[in-house]
Amino acid sequence: MKVPKIRQLALGVAAAAAVAGCQTEGQRLPLITAQAASQLPASQLPRVFKDPDPLSYYPYNIHETDGLSRNPDDCARWGCVDVGSW
Repeated sequence: MKVPKIRQLALGVAAAAAVAGCQTEGQRLPLITAQAASQLPASQLPRVFKDPDPLSYYPYNIHETDGLSRNPDDCARWGCVDVGSW
């Protein structure tokens, strides 16, 4: 009788972890222009933000400041990990 209780508890913990993990992907990206972001200090700069310009499209409207961006403008502005490693 102990084994089924432990299995139920383990299943409950696993389900709770899966639900908590899914909630992080639903967070909205902050809307900041690239010009405004370039004036922020590094401690206040978000890791990922979206440009509010409706005419720009992916990858040019999503900015990542951690060096992993697919936007070539971000590589020039904040640097990229794989620059020069052709």
